[in-house]
Amino acid sequence: MKEASVYHLNGNRPDKDIYPSTLRLGGTDPAGNTISFTNYYMEWNGEPYFGICGEFHYSRYPHRAWRTELAKMKATGVNIVATYIFWNHHEELEGVYCWEGDRDLRRFVELCAEQGLHVILRIGPFCHGEVRNGGMPDWLFGRTFEVRSNDPAYLRYVDKLYREIGRQARGLMFKDGGPVIGIQLENEFRASAALWEVTAKQGDEYMNGGEGGAEHMRTLKELACAAGLEAPIYTSTGWGCAPILEDEVLPLYGGYAYTPWTVKRDQPLQQPTGEYVFVHFHHNTAPAGEFDPPYDRTCYPFACCEMGGGMQTWYLARFAVEPESAAAMALMKIAGGCNFVGYYMLHGGTNPLGRTGYLNESSTPRFTYDFQAPLGEFGQVRESAARLRLVHALVREFGGKLAQMDTALPDGAADIAPDDSQTLRHAARVRGNSGFLFVNNYQDHVQMRRHEQVTFRVELGEETVTFPRHAPLAIADKLSAVFPLHLDLDGVMLQYATAQPITRIEDGSGVPHYFFFMPDGVDSELCLDADSGKLEVVEHRGAACIRTAQEVCFVMRAGARADLRLRTAAGGELRLVVLPLQEALTMMELELKGRRRLVWCEHAVAVEGERLQLFTSGEEQVQLSIFPGEDLGALAGVGLAGLEKTLAEDGTLTCVLKAQPVSIALHLERCSDSKVAIQIAEEAYSDVEDILLSIEYIGNVGYAFAGGELIHDNFHNGQPWELGLSRFRERIAGRELVLEVTPTHPEVVPADGVLSQERQAHIRDVSVRPVCRLVLA
Repeated sequence: MKEASVYHLNGNRPDKDIYPSTLRLGGTDPAGNTISFTNYYMEWNGEPYFGICGEFHYSRYPHRAWRTELAKMKATGVNIVATYIFWNHHEELEGVYCWEGDRDLRRFVELCAEQGLHVILRIGPFCHGEVRNGGMPDWLFGRTFEVRSNDPAYLRYVDKLYREIGRQARGLMFKDGGPVIGIQLENEFRASAALWEVTAKQGDEYMNGGEGGAEHMRTLKELACAAGLEAPIYTSTGWGCAPILEDEVLPLYGGYAYTPWTVKRDQPLQQPTGEYVFVHFHHNTAPAGEFDPPYDRTCYPFACCEMGGGMQTWYLARFAVEPESAAAMALMKIAGGCNFVGYYMLHGGTNPLGRTGYLNESSTPRFTYDFQAPLGEFGQVRESAARLRLVHALVREFGGKLAQMDTALPDGAADIAPDDSQTLRHAARVRGNSGFLFVNNYQDHVQMRRHEQVTFRVELGEETVTFPRHAPLAIADKLSAVFPLHLDLDGVMLQYATAQPITRIEDGSGVPHYFFFMPDGVDSELCLDADSGKLEVVEHRGAACIRTAQEVCFVMRAGARADLRLRTAAGGELRLVVLPLQEALTMMELELKGRRRLVWCEHAVAVEGERLQLFTSGEEQVQLSIFPGEDLGALAGVGLAGLEKTLAEDGTLTCVLKAQPVSIALHLERCSDSKVAIQIAEEAYSDVEDILLSIEYIGNVGYAFAGGELIHDNFHNGQPWELGLSRFRERIAGRELVLEVTPTHPEVVPADGVLSQERQAHIRDVSVRPVCRLVLA
């Protein structure tokens, strides 16, 4: 047996100094709800509020599906939606505004309110977002003024834009009882620009990256307020050389694991980023990577708006985003003192076709802006979304405690380089004698070594917690996790766990249930204070129980579920449930019929109104389980062939939904190795939510045509090209859908980073999958 590796961390420190922020932000809505800030976190009605923000661009998605997609976002744990308002999506031609259909900002915000989601409007005028000219209309090129400057002529155009946005959002501000709590001014000012796409393709004409400094940002804020865009929070991106309006604007940050802008023809391989090395964001002298703001770090909360939920493929860089990356980055940011996480993108989309041409940036595909996001451009719910759900459940349930905890780093943390594949990375958030230990063995563009026989020794107060006691950990490549230390479970002290907490929920009788999951391949332990022998173990299915006078320790083998039933000294009951990772990835926390519940299902699930929506692949039979479910006896299927319900002794309701099986016939004609023609019968669309093509090919770019018109495209990155057909139904009707791929290019960097001079173009396979909606009400 290998000798155990012991990792030490000193968590002894004075409690975090938390005080009302100097930020002149905050507000009250008509119902009396308040938003305020300390120097460390946002508050809702005076209590810590952990923001979970996801980016979704309404003008890149069909408006008929907004309600459903927002419900899916909420099911991932998001409580705030951020969205760009792209100027050239609304005023592509000067003086001609469009706020209808997929550009109906007002309707989108109203639907966010229906879902109970707050909103941050990113109003530009420059947005970027890989949109043509960064969102600036073509007609601003060649004027007498510089864009993104204090030139009065430019600012008059900005004022007109803001007033148009203000008219669309009138009555939707937080002060009016609406969902809009935040306004972002500009974007990446002095940090980034965009090509003027109206210039020659071989040209390199960039717009102004921003001039006028803080004066410009203050002018934008004044214009926004004058336009009625008054919110309790004003934000701006803080990275690069961005000017910060101190005490007026909350600066927001981010980080990307996949950085296509660093890939060049003479530098085809991306280097590992610093996004997975633990740092301290809220301490002035602690190393914090590239985070080096011009203000005292301890004065403002460290908050994020652009943590990479994925990455858009660029022409020269074809990344395949790993599903573990977004959750690992979230845990790194949280460990470093972030109490407000924000993902770009949380939901992918598709660029609209403009009246003057394509509205994409030339480095990216014409249409697809899938971004390999947790929720895809056709509503696909990916593994990365399931992994993020577990992180979000943790911070929703325990965020009030976590938000007040300071960051503790082990000795030597500052010396870890991103390409260090040998060192196991860990950190903690602590307050008093309790905390959470964060472990990360994920790094982009690096394979991390597996660590065997791992033990931690954490000093907390007058005690040193050494764990695990009985089953040393095995930490595999790509694993990231959070382990609680001295966590109060309704009066029972959890000394430590090598399983990650998910949430707390009560059954129909009011008995609290705490759910945990075991990181993949990890034998887990839960160690409880025995309370001088007064803690009674009633049942411990799936776990060995090792008891001493001081503690009760449960040991669970990797991949097996454990159900623990305890009785406390006061006579109360407590349930602990430990899930294997694969089962936890099928679980989501939803509001249904007036209360929080846990739902397990292999398919995507969301709640719209009082109805539970399941999105399947046309199976005849689908199963889901709901806890607690004692009060759901009246739950019925809508349009189902049958519904069987079984209530277990623990209050879990299992439903077996029976539907007519759906399969889609696909007629394919191969024109050549690189071109195929597809036909799908019109009646196939009547019984489905969508028809999803999966196209496996080798090549450079994939194109989809209907009647000779380009409707979609894809930059090959080694993954199947997915294409939802329902939104193109009218354009495809009675026509063949033609798929064509172009040969691989010797200067394009494929996903594996290996350049090849061989030119290949071959469509290997096209398969079709129905997407069906089943409803329980």
